[in-house]
Amino acid sequence: MPCVSSAGVFVVNSFRVVARSAWYSGRKLAKQPHKLIMVQCSASHAQPQQSLSVAVIGAGAAGLVAARELVLEGHHVTVFEKGSGTGGVWVYTDEVEAPDLLGQDPERHKVHSSMYAQLRTNLPREVMAYTNFAFDDLAGQSKDSRRFPSHEEVLRYLQAFAAAFQLHKFVQFDTEVTAAVPIFSHSHQHQPQQQSDGSQAAADSNGNADVATNGHSHHQSPLPWPKWQITTQKVHHKRQHNSTEQLLELEQPNSRQASASKPSDDPSDDSSQQNGNMLRSNGTQSHAQTDDLQSPDGASQPDSSTQTGRQSQTATYDALVVCSGHYSAPRCPEVKGADVFPGQVMHSHNYRHNKTFKGQTVVLVGASASGEDICREIAEVADKVYLCARSWQNPAWATETVPFGHQHNIWRRPQPTSLAKDGSVTFSDGQRVEQVDSVMYCTGYLYTFPFLENIVSTADNRVAPVYRHIFPLSTAPTLSIIGLPWKVVPFPEFEVQAKWIARVLSQRVHLPSMDAMQAEVQQFYADLERQQVPARYTHQLGDKQWEYKDWIAEQCGPDVPKTEPWRRKMYEATGQNKREFPDRYRDVWRDDDLVLQAKQAASKHSQELRAG
Repeated sequence: MPCVSSAGVFVVNSFRVVARSAWYSGRKLAKQPHKLIMVQCSASHAQPQQSLSVAVIGAGAAGLVAARELVLEGHHVTVFEKGSGTGGVWVYTDEVEAPDLLGQDPERHKVHSSMYAQLRTNLPREVMAYTNFAFDDLAGQSKDSRRFPSHEEVLRYLQAFAAAFQLHKFVQFDTEVTAAVPIFSHSHQHQPQQQSDGSQAAADSNGNADVATNGHSHHQSPLPWPKWQITTQKVHHKRQHNSTEQLLELEQPNSRQASASKPSDDPSDDSSQQNGNMLRSNGTQSHAQTDDLQSPDGASQPDSSTQTGRQSQTATYDALVVCSGHYSAPRCPEVKGADVFPGQVMHSHNYRHNKTFKGQTVVLVGASASGEDICREIAEVADKVYLCARSWQNPAWATETVPFGHQHNIWRRPQPTSLAKDGSVTFSDGQRVEQVDSVMYCTGYLYTFPFLENIVSTADNRVAPVYRHIFPLSTAPTLSIIGLPWKVVPFPEFEVQAKWIARVLSQRVHLPSMDAMQAEVQQFYADLERQQVPARYTHQLGDKQWEYKDWIAEQCGPDVPKTEPWRRKMYEATGQNKREFPDRYRDVWRDDDLVLQAKQAASKHSQELRAG
């Protein structure tokens, strides 16, 4: 069994790397697969004190590594995935949210993925990978050995990760979480108590503070933390089987024909483990827990019912980890005249191919990663392209007056101030472009948690109040969110966040008191305000990501290493290369020495896993 048992034994697929084939928010404050092997999980001096039932929302990059770390820590995990396979936002589809290409109608048919057909990563595969699962460990299934591979290769990587640790067995596919409600058994939330030796002890269900951070425990019953009542419903769409054998094959979901507002291109058995106590859902909810429905392995099974024509069920879990991502709800600026502009206005979330823009004059708003990439792709077929932004990744670009790109038909402009009925666009410097056919907003995404009500605020795109970008204060520690920070290397950050969450839930490590966490969060927000940092940048880390990750690693214990120096150096080298050579940084680089270090590190991790 490739996942962990309570003894800490798990199976991995060992690998060999082939070179070149592959804190807080910033401002202060070939491939050669081997046979499956058994290895012993290393552990810190402190051991888990309890095992909880944990629900995870999402089976993308965050949800998969969360499941792995939770299982390694001895928890009982159920992952709910709305789609038919693993991979989350990396599962490409031609389908778009037509006719609402801005993605603003709450009743629209929603498409989760924001991938476009020709997307390649803007991070090299070596630095992008989880810390002990090399990007090239695809069990012979790699089809794109480039350092900056396509989205298909990233999906294959995630599927290989899921297959290597048999994570699919914990996933309920085609299952949407519609509500997550905390259940408080006490009028006051648990707060760790300080022991005479300085370590923290947590109160048990009787209020006895005798579970200390030194790993010695007299009680192992769950603490009086809020539990979670999770309501789900089945999603009825074309089934994509995700068996162990098929996990390594790229999934190609069928897509619906888009409406005429944006012509589309040619349209082109999962096991599940249910943990927790079940509640019946027949339009009204009973608060009587039932434990009499058992699967062969002892996990409780739900009693289900039909609600508004869809199968619905409710279950209670000890904890909830949200891994639903934040690249699906478009964030659009308000530009004067957009309602009378005769051309197409859309968000990059609904961009898939460039051929729709053949011969057009196109304005793109926003020059972060997607804006810089998409403008070049569209320019291959468009007549003229104007890329607009308040600021640029390379400050020197702000004064550029000559067009750039392979066709020399892309111009940089400041933010647009208005769109007009005659098809013109006016920019903040007074310049004007006539006869614009399409405007595309590459302006990012909104944090949204439709299944949570009155738990966190997302006003101004700040998820608050949240401790260390993970734990909402009102329900810590049994509610956690993985993946809030942006401008980061995501997969390794998801991994260390998941480790911390798993260990907090097992009481191997402890959070500060509620008063201490509240004080820190309030100070953090005050610092941002004093520095005039807009709330929407609360979760932007950038260069602070390394300090943030290393701080979390320290909280986890001595067996969780800090960031390897080559990772930060490679990330910085890639950023510098991108600023100097934005058209070709994915294919020309000057950090071969770091690639070699990455190869050596991956080989070391492989040997350590095999040695146990």
